[in-house]
Amino acid sequence: MRSQSAAFAFEGAPSRDASRRFLEQALDGRAAQGAHLIVTVPAPVARPDALLRAFPREASILWDPPQSAACSGLGVATTLAPDAQSIGEFFDGTEHLAHESSPAPRVFGGASFAPGAARQPPWEGFGDGLMLLPTWTYQVNERASLSFAVCESESPDARRVLEVFDAIWDSLERPIGVIPPPVSVRRIDEADRHTWSRQVDEIRREIKKGSVDKIVAARHCVVELETGAGSLDVLKRLEGRFPGCTRFAIWRGDAAFLGATPELLISRSGLSVLSEALAGSTAHGDAARMMASSKEREEHKLVVQAILRALGPFCDSLRSAPEPRLRELPNLLHMQTPIEGRLREPTHVLALVEALHPTPAVGGVPTREAVQWIVEREALGRGWYSAPVGWTDAEGDGEFVVALRSGLLRDGKAWVYAGAGIMADSDPDAEYAETELKMQALLGALHGDGR
Repeated sequence: MRSQSAAFAFEGAPSRDASRRFLEQALDGRAAQGAHLIVTVPAPVARPDALLRAFPREASILWDPPQSAACSGLGVATTLAPDAQSIGEFFDGTEHLAHESSPAPRVFGGASFAPGAARQPPWEGFGDGLMLLPTWTYQVNERASLSFAVCESESPDARRVLEVFDAIWDSLERPIGVIPPPVSVRRIDEADRHTWSRQVDEIRREIKKGSVDKIVAARHCVVELETGAGSLDVLKRLEGRFPGCTRFAIWRGDAAFLGATPELLISRSGLSVLSEALAGSTAHGDAARMMASSKEREEHKLVVQAILRALGPFCDSLRSAPEPRLRELPNLLHMQTPIEGRLREPTHVLALVEALHPTPAVGGVPTREAVQWIVEREALGRGWYSAPVGWTDAEGDGEFVVALRSGLLRDGKAWVYAGAGIMADSDPDAEYAETELKMQALLGALHGDGR
């Protein structure tokens, strides 16, 4: 990526006039160049949702982790294949004009759980995977920036771009405060307990035959939505209900895939990598039983071992916590083991994602056999549920989460997903109850009434 620094200082409150002038000059200078261009300027600090609330029909991404920079995006400047080569070639051909302390441009996206899992309704438009660059990207941490991207051979209409810039600036300075009211939703389609029990029994037979050690079974329900249960309202409720989780959303046409996940798949910054095993779940008040359960311990151990095996070839050093800890969420408890390492060389985060997904926390053991079982027997298919979602930049740094506590909203309906790891001694009723508990994360955000 060819980067140039702006001439204005980034001290105190951002100046609308200075940022606007720099953007205008960058657009004027592009007319004779025709390369991909990203212009980044300082912006007012606001919640990332402020950008989307002002332009809901243009929303393209939301990325809101608990402890690092949040991003939101409007429009789509371009879409890319989710592989390091395609993204590297794009950034190599892109000029970035920005202040020297501005954050690097990012592309956002993810992939389906398995090839073909998102090629049928309601997942059309998502496909096997994509990364997108928003036309406008707002990134906020302690400071904030606003980026405009153009990836066409012709110059954009500078007057229209500056009009949008002014409207965005207004929305960031005076964000729309919205507390979504409760709405009613009605389940209209879901697997019954008998179907679920038959599925769990089939998995247990496969385990007893020695074909697999574990398979993560998933189910979904479909709900009808009232007016007022739009994607931005759901994301707002998720923010209040799950502040320690990563909120995410990707819009494709009239569909929004969104959620608030507790699980990190991989984070890369330079040579440092972070991951975690998150397997084993129970209701509040049942922590001692879970931590002492041989079934839960073994299920968790399989995930830890798989992550260490996947990252081992890339790392000079790699370690996991000696014992799992308790991860407490508002609606349930998880068993968690943090994992950290140092890369031998700067491997692209997407290569690490490919090596890791699916972990036994969402697929099973062995991976190939478990995924084959899932693809062949789960009727609707998972789409992007439990798949990697995140971002990367020109350096190959990035962060991807496992898209749990998630669902797809489109056409006045929501498809809500949850899964449970099935082992040899799994009880169908207990596993069904676990999926019901997990579904409540998104169902409660759809209701908006604390349920």
